[in-house]
Amino acid sequence: MRVFVGEYLCGGGMVSTPLEQIPPSLLREGRAMWQALVTDFAAWADVLTPLDARLENLANVLPRDVQRLTVNASANVAEAWLEAAQTCDVAIVVAPETDGELHRMITVFRESGVEVLAVDQTLVRMATDKWLTAQWLAKHKIATPVTWAQKCQLSDDAAREMDGWGSVGLDAKRWVRKPRDGCGSESVRVFDDRVSADSGSQSNDIVQAWIEGRPASILIVGAMTDGGMTKGRNQPVICPAMWQDCEWCVDDLAFPSQPAGSGARYRGGSGPIESDLQSRGRALADQVLRAMPEPPRGFLGIDFILGDRPEEDCVIEINPRLTTSYIGVRELVRGNLTSIWESCRSPETAISKRSFEWSSDPVCWTAEGEVHPQTLR
Repeated sequence: MRVFVGEYLCGGGMVSTPLEQIPPSLLREGRAMWQALVTDFAAWADVLTPLDARLENLANVLPRDVQRLTVNASANVAEAWLEAAQTCDVAIVVAPETDGELHRMITVFRESGVEVLAVDQTLVRMATDKWLTAQWLAKHKIATPVTWAQKCQLSDDAAREMDGWGSVGLDAKRWVRKPRDGCGSESVRVFDDRVSADSGSQSNDIVQAWIEGRPASILIVGAMTDGGMTKGRNQPVICPAMWQDCEWCVDDLAFPSQPAGSGARYRGGSGPIESDLQSRGRALADQVLRAMPEPPRGFLGIDFILGDRPEEDCVIEINPRLTTSYIGVRELVRGNLTSIWESCRSPETAISKRSFEWSSDPVCWTAEGEVHPQTLR
C-alpha cells in the first residue's frame, strides 16, 4: 500500500514565505505531527511525503525508505501535491484551517479521484469555521460556550442572547477573541470583560465566553469506506483523553488604542487524564459522534473543557484533521494507530487491527514533539 502524507508547513505550503515570517509555534507543531505520522505509516506502508526544500535537514529524522517530494519556491504546491497523491492508494492531509486551506485541499483531492483519509466535506466545512461549529454544537444540544460573531454587534444582553449560540458561560467574567478560521493558539486573546474583547474585533473574529476549567482533547481515528469488506467493524477508535498545556502571557500584539489581553501559547500536553475524568471526556466525544451523519474517516480531534462539575463540561472546537495530541497518544497505544487503515485494504488482516490496548503510564510532550514519562505528584 502506498500512502501520501502531506503536512502543510513542512511540505512546502508556505514555500514562498520567508521562514522567519512563518509562526514558529505552528512550524514546531507541524514538524512534530509530520514526523510522527510519517514514521507510523512507514512501519507498514510505502510513504511519499512532500518536503519544503529549505527544510531538507528534517529528512534525517525520517525512516530511510520514505520517499520525499522536494518542493521548491517555483513550484505550484497544490498541483505538485495532487500529482504525487494520485500515484498513491490513499492520502492524508494536515493543513491549517486558515483561509479555508484545509477544506480546499481536501476538496481538490477528492474531486480528482484521490482517496483522502478525512471526514466528509460537510463536516470539514463546518469544523474549519468556529462560528459554524458553535452553531452545529448548539443545534445538536451539545454543551459549548456562548459564542458570537462580529456581526452580532453585542449591544446588550437581549441581543447577545438572541444572536449568540451556546449554553455555557452566560455569566462569564472573561472573554476569548479568536479568528473563525484560526489554527492552533495563533491570534487567540483573552480579556477581562466583553467590551474589551469586542474592541478591535474584525469581521473574521468570534467572541466566546471563557470557561473556567482545564483544557483537554480526544483524538478519534476512523476507518475509510471499504465497500463493506469490514462491515460491522468500522466503528472509530476513540483514544484516551489528554490534557492540553497552554501558557497565557500579556498580549504584545495589541494596538495602543485597544485594550491588551492575554495571548495563548501551546506548550504541549500530558496524559492520559485521570480515570475518573476519562468518562466525562468520552461522554462529550460520544455526543459529537452521535450527531455526525456517518462515522468519521481519518483523524478527528475534539477540544473541550472539564469544569469543576460535570455540568460545566463543554466542547470548544472540533478539528477535522490530525492534532498535536497524536504525539502523546501514540506513546500510549500498544501498537500502531495507523494500522487501522492497513486492515481496511487487506482482508487477511482485517480481523484484528480494530482494537487497541492502552498503557496507563502517564507521559507528557512538548510542542516540539519531545515525549517524556510524567512524574506523578
